[in-house]
Amino acid sequence: MELIEIAQLVTGIATLIVATVLIWQMFIQKKTLDIAHDDADSNMSLYAMDTRSRTNEWFADKCTPEFLDKFDKGLDSLTKKEFVILKTYILDTIRVLTTEYRLGRLTDNNMNYYRAHFTMELNLDNKLFRDYIEKYHL
Repeated sequence: MELIEIAQLVTGIATLIVATVLIWQMFIQKKTLDIAHDDADSNMSLYAMDTRSRTNEWFADKCTPEFLDKFDKGLDSLTKKEFVILKTYILDTIRVLTTEYRLGRLTDNNMNYYRAHFTMELNLDNKLFRDYIEKYHL
């Protein structure tokens, strides 16, 4: 064997070793990215739940017995302040759900999750909430 053949053989083996190391690093990087993605999804879910909880607590604090009685009467029964409270609550709830959907909180964007939370969070069983959604969001 001549020197050139030995050099080509060594170069080929070195290239194979480097390629193997790079492939191994890609697997490690993919695992790291998967972990980071899962962490980001967990963080986003936790933050969404925290925001939703704080919004619900805020709304519950603002609901007086008189305001609660108006849930079955509709928008015309509200004072200006009550309307602002209702509007703020609904818009914040819609904003959180929309952001969750846009960011792909659930990997398959399960529409049942969003429908259920939209209906549940916005109390669509009550005339007041239905009237607001129909008038301002449909």
